[in-house]
Amino acid sequence: MDQPQKQSHSDKDILSKDNALAPVPENERQHWLTPAMIFGGLEFTIPVLMVGASLAASFGLSKILLILIISLFGLQWVGNALQGYIGAKTGRSSSVIAKSSFGSVQARVIVGFTIFIVSLGWWALQTAVAGNAISAMFGIDYHTNWWGWALVTTIAGLLFALPSIIGYNSMKWTDYLAVPSGLILIIGGIYLSMKNTGFDTIMAWNPKPSMTILAAISLVIGVNVSQWVIASDYTRYAKPKWKDNWIIPSGIAVIGFPLFIVGAVMSVGVGDADIVNVMMNLGFPFWGFLILWLATWTSQLVNNYSMGLALANVLNVNSGKGRALLTLLGTILAIMVALMGILDYFEDFLYLTALLYPAIGGIMMGDFFIIRKQKWVEASGWNWMATIAIIAGVVVGYITQYLYPIGLPAVQSLLISLLVYVVAMKIKKNIAPDQFTG
Repeated sequence: MDQPQKQSHSDKDILSKDNALAPVPENERQHWLTPAMIFGGLEFTIPVLMVGASLAASFGLSKILLILIISLFGLQWVGNALQGYIGAKTGRSSSVIAKSSFGSVQARVIVGFTIFIVSLGWWALQTAVAGNAISAMFGIDYHTNWWGWALVTTIAGLLFALPSIIGYNSMKWTDYLAVPSGLILIIGGIYLSMKNTGFDTIMAWNPKPSMTILAAISLVIGVNVSQWVIASDYTRYAKPKWKDNWIIPSGIAVIGFPLFIVGAVMSVGVGDADIVNVMMNLGFPFWGFLILWLATWTSQLVNNYSMGLALANVLNVNSGKGRALLTLLGTILAIMVALMGILDYFEDFLYLTALLYPAIGGIMMGDFFIIRKQKWVEASGWNWMATIAIIAGVVVGYITQYLYPIGLPAVQSLLISLLVYVVAMKIKKNIAPDQFTG
């Protein structure tokens, strides 16, 4: 157990109110609109626009609509609601919740480090694209002027990170500003697409598919699959009610649906998945790129905040100031990764996260809802049943994604890891019960 920390007067500020490991008291829980707004801000992300553009390379608008309905409303919403409820019920962040199923050691070494690395990767990816957009806005050729691009990207990254370093309450106010800005981007994108490409061309768009519908659904899920684990980082501030936590994911679906569509519509006739090139070809003015940066800010906050929480769990740091310093450290590392060129591996990175996160999420859901009957305990040590289950989930996801493509690898990974974990724990309880079997 962590020893209580003595805080000086100077530590009793806005940073100290957002500890990484301690549960959020119920009297500090907020209306469901706040985490829903943060989730909506999370969906204002450049990769969503890029995936929308990728879908347009293979499908017409009607099929894209079907793909998004199945992905966002049929699959994503359910995973978010289940993981979100766990966060609200326990008041704890995702990497801390994992201590119940994985054990305190494995939750720090495997789960915390995984969340840290993948969140860092997402943050670096979006910072790199934002650097492209802002460079274009100032007339810097990001293809040839690396130093100019690097300076812009570094400054943008530091600005992105500031509210998440300060903490949760700072993030929500940023989202209240940036989400409306993102809506303006959607309206502007549709207007310029209709003006330049034409309504008839967009509606008649019917390219030869280069991917299957199931692969397209997997791609959409891949953008959002991290939420099946990190949703609890934000719903820990929500009230522990099923009703609230079923409503909160609406922020993802309601914002994500039109944004994917806009990415697709804007790319029709341009023939490019690079959203910065698309916007330049459509003739977006200065304010368009500024709004793109504002909209990206919202999802960057979420990635950065989860990155800091996970690193705090890895290093067992519970103070608010400690979380803030670790978030800053993660930010600096992520900027370095962005400058190294992570954008070149965009789709591979999506598929990687689509294998890791569902397996972790399946184990956490199986433990909370089936093994422990909606209770959380801090179990010490290393639960090898969880290790076996995560390996099984990742292997099934890998095989069905790369070797013999079939079905929805992310969903299959989640279900297999959940099933293997529950069965393994039942067997263990009968043979060698311990702190993990209850």
